[in-house]
Amino acid sequence: MLDYPRFYPDQVIPPDRFGDRTEHLRQIEYTLRAIQEGRPRGAMICGERGIGKTSLLNKAESMCLERKILPLHIALHEFEEVREFYDTIFEEVGSALKSIGLWEKFRVAVGEFEKGWDYVVRLQKRPRTLQAEVHERLSLLLDKMTRRGHQSLVFFLDESDGLKAHVTGLQILRNVWTSLTQSGHRLGFFFAGSENLVESLGRYSPLKRHCIPVHLKRFKMLECVEVMAKLEEGAAHKLTPLVRSRIAELSGGYPHYLHVLGSHAVEAMKKGEQDVWAEAFKSYLFETNAYEAVITRAAHVSETQQRILAHMDFLGPTTPKNIAQESGVSQDTIPAQLQRLIQAGIVRKAGRGKYEIADRDLAEYIRISLGGKSA
Repeated sequence: MLDYPRFYPDQVIPPDRFGDRTEHLRQIEYTLRAIQEGRPRGAMICGERGIGKTSLLNKAESMCLERKILPLHIALHEFEEVREFYDTIFEEVGSALKSIGLWEKFRVAVGEFEKGWDYVVRLQKRPRTLQAEVHERLSLLLDKMTRRGHQSLVFFLDESDGLKAHVTGLQILRNVWTSLTQSGHRLGFFFAGSENLVESLGRYSPLKRHCIPVHLKRFKMLECVEVMAKLEEGAAHKLTPLVRSRIAELSGGYPHYLHVLGSHAVEAMKKGEQDVWAEAFKSYLFETNAYEAVITRAAHVSETQQRILAHMDFLGPTTPKNIAQESGVSQDTIPAQLQRLIQAGIVRKAGRGKYEIADRDLAEYIRISLGGKSA
């Protein structure tokens, strides 16, 4: 059974519904301002899968457009040679421009395009080195964009982990980047990748001085409640503290799930549902395609196990003694029942004598079904 929550990489929070991450947005604001001032600056955004890196990149792109900075979002892939990295950048420029609605405006401005909308810069003579070629291509692009009134360009490179094995390519990027900014061009790069991106790509790479680290973590309980108050045009602050705390518990601190649960709770509140949380949770299960699976798994959980699950702590490990005090189940029988739940992938060990919920969707469904701590 998959650990909670299930991930849907293509589901991101749109910029207009982006909540919190205040400190990270402040870092991005500082970086964009430095780029506009002509300094070679960028950021390395890192965090575990599903933590909201792409959502933050999208928010940063919207901030660029507000400041008349042209953002180009490119999803990288694994590559064996560093030339592939630069070929990917130049091939993707055209489609990136098209995706943000500026295709017709820049079609003539940035050069010629082959069939398939790939970007091509015609060079009079192919430079001897890759660095010279990259420098000339980017210089041509920036010159043409400047003449069209766009003074700054920022590349957003998603899935950047493949770069860490190519020190030579990063040296080329640093040298070209520095040279272009010294020539008066305003250019920035944002990288996004796994938790160790800064460690591997930033600390020991040529880009160390150019990029600030932006570490994304799960929202904590109080932070989740603060984010909730900002969603749905502020309507979420009208939800009861108990509903907001349940949203925080079940989301596990992941932004996408926090947003989905919060949106459904607000919708249930607006409809005047008597049990806002039960309705919101059911809608959430349907949206994440988990409803039927949860119902099926719940049918195989005994009544005693249901009582145990309904009274386990969602925010941290629980001991059999605490479960017994909350649920009324005999403490002597709880370890054996927990072992069966572990075998089913519903609970997991969290240290000596401690247990935690692994399948939060199922546990929450059971808790609601039993009327435990209902909101």
